[in-house]
Amino acid sequence: MDEAKLYLVENPYFFSGIKHSYEESWFAIVGVPFDGTTSFRPGSRFGPASIRHFSAEAETISLGNSVDFENVRVSDLGDVSVTFNVDEVLKRVEKVCREINADSKTPVLLGGEHTITLGAARGLTPETIISFDAHFDYRNEYPEHVKVSHATVMRRVREEVCRVVHVGVRAACREEVEYASGETFVSSKQILRNPEEACVMLRSIVDKAGSTYVSIDLDVLDPAYAPGVANPEACGVSTSILLSLLENTVNEKLVGLDLVELNPLLDPGSASAAAAVRILFETISNTARRKRLV
Repeated sequence: MDEAKLYLVENPYFFSGIKHSYEESWFAIVGVPFDGTTSFRPGSRFGPASIRHFSAEAETISLGNSVDFENVRVSDLGDVSVTFNVDEVLKRVEKVCREINADSKTPVLLGGEHTITLGAARGLTPETIISFDAHFDYRNEYPEHVKVSHATVMRRVREEVCRVVHVGVRAACREEVEYASGETFVSSKQILRNPEEACVMLRSIVDKAGSTYVSIDLDVLDPAYAPGVANPEACGVSTSILLSLLENTVNEKLVGLDLVELNPLLDPGSASAAAAVRILFETISNTARRKRLV
């Protein structure tokens, strides 16, 4: 981590309120407080701080998977030092993720906007990204003449790195639908119609895949569960359904994870932050269990 440390700054708070050293950790938390391409309602740059704040008060034992989060070795490396240049931010995220992976640890990124996933994908080169999102993020340019943004990120991932499997998608433009033609994706309508079938389908996909990376855009949830996002879309899934989907997605092949697009400025009562923390606790714990670390 010697070179990557040049791109990291300490944060006065640390995830979960439980300190583990980087050397002993299995997972490394990294905040990326960047929302420089956000086109509608900026504020996700405050997401990492909000997640850390609420994680310190969350109960650590999950009755669903019988794992005590206190026993999951997670270190918090602070935040990537961001600039106004999206390409530079992505280079820094790429470098940090690559070095964490080289140290045999799993990076967990706290966004920030969804564009940061491209940096992680470049650094980790997974075989498949499972993207939980209301949107495809498959525009070629957005806004006009901008090739790298929150609305184009998965198109760039697909072009440069690996295939993308979309889960919970329900809103798209014509360009994105045409680009996604022939791809595997699971719409929110399919999930709501039969959650168990969607879980089986996801388990089959990841079991057949090589290495995987999971990206969770919080707007995959219905606005009733997560109002604090930049681009909410109706008819989404519940937090409990999302947790079931994630439990059937993470396994020993997971090389990285992110949760993005929490916007505390749009989060009255902090319901979205609470959902984000529970999603991270459960997903990290289930990954540790699947990797036989706990």
